[in-house]
This record gives sequence, structure tokens and C-alpha cells, in this order.
Amino acid sequence: MIRAMVAPVLHAIEQDTNNAFITVDRDGAMAARSASLARRSAGESFGPLDGVPIGIKDCIDTAGLRTTLGSGVFAERVPTADATVVARLREAGAVIVGKTHCTELCCGTTGLNDWFGEARNPHDPTRYPGGSSSGSAIAVASGLVPVALGSDTSCSIRQPAAACGVVGFKPTFGRVPTDGVSVCSRHLDHVGPIARSVTEAIDVLRVIQDSGWDDLRPGPIERSALRVGVLQGDVLELATPDVVAAFEAGLEVLEASGWRLGRVDLGIDLDGTDDHANTLCADLMEEYGQALRAADPERIGADLRHWLDLFESVDPVMYAAALDAKSHVTRVVEQAFESWDVLLCPTIRKGAGLLTEASAEDREPRVGNCSLWDMTGQPSLTVPLGSDARLTDCNGMPLGLLINAKRGADALALQVGTLVEADLERAGQ
Repeated sequence: MIRAMVAPVLHAIEQDTNNAFITVDRDGAMAARSASLARRSAGESFGPLDGVPIGIKDCIDTAGLRTTLGSGVFAERVPTADATVVARLREAGAVIVGKTHCTELCCGTTGLNDWFGEARNPHDPTRYPGGSSSGSAIAVASGLVPVALGSDTSCSIRQPAAACGVVGFKPTFGRVPTDGVSVCSRHLDHVGPIARSVTEAIDVLRVIQDSGWDDLRPGPIERSALRVGVLQGDVLELATPDVVAAFEAGLEVLEASGWRLGRVDLGIDLDGTDDHANTLCADLMEEYGQALRAADPERIGADLRHWLDLFESVDPVMYAAALDAKSHVTRVVEQAFESWDVLLCPTIRKGAGLLTEASAEDREPRVGNCSLWDMTGQPSLTVPLGSDARLTDCNGMPLGLLINAKRGADALALQVGTLVEADLERAGQ
């Protein structure tokens, strides 16, 4: 991974017009960079992340550095301790350059934020970058940093990564600790990397994951030896025709590269599953409800208000039904993985739309193919579908290919992603 000079990185962040960062830590970044240079001069580098500039989503605690959760209610909040994932990055020598834009309390999939302003897609600033890890995706796609941390409860790493044309990985549930990270759902919350490449995502995951997990170094695999299932049903039927066409063109590239693909329909109502995922996000009210109810209503944006009204309507019967649905879809998908090594689908059902047309209600096309994998807790990786015009949407905006594997098979998902990434990149050359 490239250890960029930090001063130019900070200057580029401060000149950024797409609103990738909420807070920049110039002093802390320069001090960390100096310490890294001293270690390298002494031949004591901490490893591949030593000296690497990294952005941290503004829902992940950083000691002494403002962490707003993207919310006007918490706009002056300064944690006294790092989240575990941040502490591990610092211990690995990473240079934390600042806190990236996110939607309010991580509720939202567009990048709109009434308090900190709209985030804009670097491929077309009139369009949304996705969310809720909006700024992390923008920062990587813009070349401000090679990697950034995001969080994912329904889609929030993978959807903005796909919309901005970069890599995003949601690991197996529980692999990466979430203490010190804002709560949406205790059953669904994940932390993971957004990066320029799968290899760089792996470098970060090795640092932030808990001990006891595999080291993400599986043996070599042959494309033709893997059982690769291509999902049918809602993932395609509810997608726009240009997304389906781009996805099918991408599959043709993979088949030409030696992948053997089969078709499979899980028979799951994905939008209904997403509704249950929304219900489980009522945990947010348990965590923040008292502060939000006491806050000045002017400090709560329209999109967040939409979600608070939904969460307030959740009762114990609804919550129990959502947990039952979670168990059901997990059993269905785990059974499918008895026949398939990985399952593929489009990451998003439509490309990045106009910011002026974005709303909280228009959510399913952005989320629908992602939230299933939060419900099942299985690893889920998006890689750019490609730069070839056939592999983008009708507006030329990026799309993603979602690679999903069984629980604990993070290494396989990432290894497949590395190969798929290379095959799709060759198609665009």
C-alpha cells in the first residue's frame, strides 16, 4: 500500500468539493506521519499500514477528535477513547487524517445530510454517492486516501462503494469488533474497509479483525473449480434494465475468463427481508432515543426524522418477528452454500441518481441486494463492475458486482474478489 506524503493529502482534503470529510485532524496526522518516518528510518516499520493515510467514518470513535455520528444533536461530541478498530489501526502505524461524512446516525443511503451538507459523487457531483458511509467512499474514489473505514447495517459500506466505483467489504458478523461505533442494530452492525483494491481491503481487515480468525491467506484456487452461483429473482427483476444488461455483460467477461457459472433462485422476498432489517434498527432508539427526544427539532434532519418515526412504531411483536425472519433467511442461504461456494448479484439495482431526486422513501433500489447479507451475517464484497461502457449504467455511473460467501469464508470471498477484479479490469482496458 502506498505511504503517501501526508501534507499533500491534507491539502487535497481541504480543497475537496465533494464533502468527503466532516473533520480533518491535521495535527494528529502530521504527528503520526513523523513517527512513521522515524520508524522506517530506524528499520522498525510496523507493517503494510505504517504511514498510510486512512479516513474514519464519523460514527466511529476517535479519542480527542470530534465524532458527530453525522448528527446535529451530537455535533460537538468528542470521545475520550478510540473505538477498538481505530486503536488497532493506530497500533499498526496508520495515519488517521480525519472523519468522513456520513448520513445522520447512519440512517440513509444517499449522502444527504441536513446538518453537514450533501455529499457528492466524484464521478458526477450532481449525483449522490450512496450511504451511509458516503464520505469514506468519496475519499477513496477521489484518491484522497487509499482506504477508509465504514460501517454496514443494511448496505452502508457496499452500496456507496458500488455507487462510487470502489471496493467495499462487509466481513462476517462478529469478525471485527463494533465497540465504540454508533449503534443501529446490535444484530446487524458491521465494520469494514472501503478501498481502491481488494488487496488493500485485506491489509486493513488483517489489522482490525479479532484474534482467532484466519489470516486471510488461503491456498491458490482455480476459477473453473469453484461453484459460482448467479442469483436470480428479486435481485434482477427489481433492477433497472441497464443494471441487468451491465451485470450480464460482466458475467460474460467472467465466463470468458474461465469461471463456471450456474443460476440459482433463493426464493427470498428481499424487500420484505429489508423491512425486517429496518425493524431491527430500532435498537438505535434504545441507544440514542432519550437524547433525540430532548433535542431541538431543528437539529434533526428530514431523512433522520423519517427513520425515527419508523423506529418509534416498532413494538416487541414486530421485533420478534424480525428476528424470526433473520433466522429463516439465514437457514435458507446457509443451505444454498452447501451447493455453491460463492453467490453473485448486482450490488445495487440502479446507479447513482440525482441528489435533487433522492429521498429516504426511495431506498430499495439502493439497498435491496445488500441487506440480506447483514441479516445472515455472511461476508459480502463489492468490486467495481468495470470501466467498460457496457459495465456502467445508462448515465455512465459505476456499478458493483456483489460476491457473497458462507459465514467465516471471508478469505474465499476476498480471494474470488481479487480474481474477479482483475478479470473485469482487463475487460475495460
